[in-house]
Amino acid sequence: MSALDVPLSTIRGAFQGAIPSPMASVSGDGTPNCTYLSVIWLIDEERIAISNQFLTKTAANLRANPHVVIRVVDPATMVEYELAATHLRSERSGEDFEAIRARVEAVAAQSGMEDVFRLRAIEVLRVDRCALVRSDPVPAVAASQSPDLLARVGVFVRRLSDCRDLAEATRVALETMEDVFGFDHSTLLVAGTDDEHLFTVATNGYATSGVGAEVPIDEGVIGVAARRRRQIRLANVDRMALASAAPQPSAERRDEIANPGLDHPRSVLATPLILHDRLVGVLYLDSEQPGLFDAEAGRLVEILAGHLASIVALLEMGGFESLANHDEAPTATVGRSVAGAATVVFHEHDGSVLIDGDYIIKGVPGRILHALLTEHEQSGRVEFSNREIRLDRTIGLPAGNDNLEARLLTLRRRLADRSDPFRLDRVGRGRLRLTVDGDITLVRADS
Repeated sequence: MSALDVPLSTIRGAFQGAIPSPMASVSGDGTPNCTYLSVIWLIDEERIAISNQFLTKTAANLRANPHVVIRVVDPATMVEYELAATHLRSERSGEDFEAIRARVEAVAAQSGMEDVFRLRAIEVLRVDRCALVRSDPVPAVAASQSPDLLARVGVFVRRLSDCRDLAEATRVALETMEDVFGFDHSTLLVAGTDDEHLFTVATNGYATSGVGAEVPIDEGVIGVAARRRRQIRLANVDRMALASAAPQPSAERRDEIANPGLDHPRSVLATPLILHDRLVGVLYLDSEQPGLFDAEAGRLVEILAGHLASIVALLEMGGFESLANHDEAPTATVGRSVAGAATVVFHEHDGSVLIDGDYIIKGVPGRILHALLTEHEQSGRVEFSNREIRLDRTIGLPAGNDNLEARLLTLRRRLADRSDPFRLDRVGRGRLRLTVDGDITLVRADS
């Protein structure tokens, strides 16, 4: 038998942290020490790395005696393995350090412990032995019974390729991830033009839509994945004492929309959508099942996210508009009131809009809504074009990539969730229709 009786690549699930891993080290005078590791990072077939945030005693032991023993458990099979390893070096930079730092920062940002959870270094170990300790395997599905993964990816690609606008593509993407891959809860966020925020454009599987919610690019799992442009996988959120992996508005802020998320997620996965080094957005998944998003699921979602990034970017630029030779029907609005009255208050300083005292949206989408309602009040117009919105200086769209389609989609979906006497529909290529079924009172608050 070889020293590595069990290849490390065959037990990737044991390294994701769903079950804590005890590690035993020995000091220079022979005193043993045991600590528990939340995550062991698999570098290659011979090396692993552990994060050094609080390992003062262990780090000293590694310098005095480089040999350690670690126990790991694969949560999918509950099979236990023992690793005998030798400490090689400490690293404070490099690809592996940055990958582990992104994960540590995500946990710290979500739990409000940024000043405590700071990665000082990673300790790189060479695995000299990996052997089976205890085997009580959970019955596995035979390979012949497993669905064809490539075929399922093909379904995802074909369904997205049939979409003609951003609204359809974002809905179809998340619904297909549930139908085909079993990812029941998902959120798609698009990067804002200020490089500081993401905003939610589509969700699936939650009690509330959360469309229009903003996430700073330094907050929680989603924000860190965006800022570091790295996928973040957490296998056992409860054990990490996180209340929720999706950032929520503070109690003091009433002008925010709560980002959707499970009340008690056990597994979370945040994957940045990158295209030509540009951050397009973030795809966020969560589940009540611990260890659901293993390394294989992470690689799968990265593939799906890469294709989704291309589709979102293409539709943002109107790349499919030339293929559509017919106008769209107005967006369906089920259960809306036919007539009524509403008071719309617009705050100039941040573009926020309140309808009958309820916060709706802010920023560019808020300014767009106010501009359309103002024009309708003055002239009675009901149809508008993307081009005139881009040229309207009061809206403040940035030059270049302005994310207009995503912002309009967010606004339309926010209004569709309500029963106000007006709505906004996309009725053709670059055209919008404002339908008003009651009396609208516009109030402008400049302070």
